[in-house]
Amino acid sequence: MYLNLIPLYSLLHKNNKKVLNEDLLFIDEINSFLADEDLIIMENAKDPLFDIVLIGSGGTEGLFLKRLEELKEPLVILSTSRNNSLPAALEIKTYLENKNKLCFLLSGEENHIASMLKHVATIISAYRSLKDNKLGVIGGASSWLIASPIDTKTIYTNFKINVVKIKMSELDALIEETEKDMLDQKDVPHGNELINKYKDKEVIYQALVIYVALKKLVRKYELKGLTIRCFDLLKKYKNTACLALALLNEEGITAGCEGDIFALLTMHVVHALTGRSAFMANPSKFNYEDNSVLLAHCTVPLNMTSSYSLTTHFESGLGIGVRGEMPEGRVTVCKIAPDYTLENCVCLPANIKDNPNLEGYCRTQITVSLNEDGLLELLKASFGNHLVVSYGDVYQDFFPLLSFLRR
Repeated sequence: MYLNLIPLYSLLHKNNKKVLNEDLLFIDEINSFLADEDLIIMENAKDPLFDIVLIGSGGTEGLFLKRLEELKEPLVILSTSRNNSLPAALEIKTYLENKNKLCFLLSGEENHIASMLKHVATIISAYRSLKDNKLGVIGGASSWLIASPIDTKTIYTNFKINVVKIKMSELDALIEETEKDMLDQKDVPHGNELINKYKDKEVIYQALVIYVALKKLVRKYELKGLTIRCFDLLKKYKNTACLALALLNEEGITAGCEGDIFALLTMHVVHALTGRSAFMANPSKFNYEDNSVLLAHCTVPLNMTSSYSLTTHFESGLGIGVRGEMPEGRVTVCKIAPDYTLENCVCLPANIKDNPNLEGYCRTQITVSLNEDGLLELLKASFGNHLVVSYGDVYQDFFPLLSFLRR
């Protein structure tokens, strides 16, 4: 992907060959650090991912203002740190922020600048992949989600994502249709493996029928993700969507439980940033002695596990629940706040330290260690009753992307 370079120099510097050659070497060195990221900076690039304004010297503030109308947010300002470039760049950054423009000022060593450019590229790529996506809410939110309203207009304003409300009766009709047509195991990822993994063939078969029915809704409404009022399935079918959601997430279709739109949005944003699935879970127990939290749910993306087994759903003892073993390692714990404020959003570095198997909790269980103030930050935030776990560290990209989506 190309990054378009727009160099700006004052009259005193624009014909100075020594300055221009130094800056060419500066850009070449940054490009050498970007080589593995498939990013390259060049002037007059066609179809660039974004523009980079190079502040080559002091006295360029007025030149920048003349070019401002042709530039798109987020604005990326690059300082060479020579020839009074940095003070001019800081003046420009302050002006943009006073005008409520989203901007990034890059300065310092070439390897640091390359790293920051990678983050900006990740944010802009994620924005493009998210814009005008359709996420389905099947049956609405569960009755206990009293702090997580599904306001489609406000959601689009804040995230540029369309929410499609789908009646549970439509899913019911597709489940009945799929049952009549007879399920082909080839239509289901890991079909034979899953059927052989569970003793009650009728129960596992119906769980896979639910998966196929959900896939039909995905195709009909061109959904990139969905959340379902899943406990309604227990009443009618004595079964769950747990396995279906595990399979959909593995396929890259973001899928969440209980009609929790804010958990789904969080999972979808994380997937756009990382290309990886995310685990939606209940915060089940705080441990203040070691700053850890037990997170548990009855479904987990299969591609987040090192192994998994199929059991029953925890609360009901019915249908299929997924117990996954999640590899220990670095993760991010996050959640978009139901009040849409960045202040209440959660995004914390953490580590999975073990996979317990405790009575009284949902089937997939992980103990996550937070930093010293992590539990206090969780308690201060108002994020609802679910958290989202993603492998890797998305903190540097999570909040800038949310800010960018609100533009």
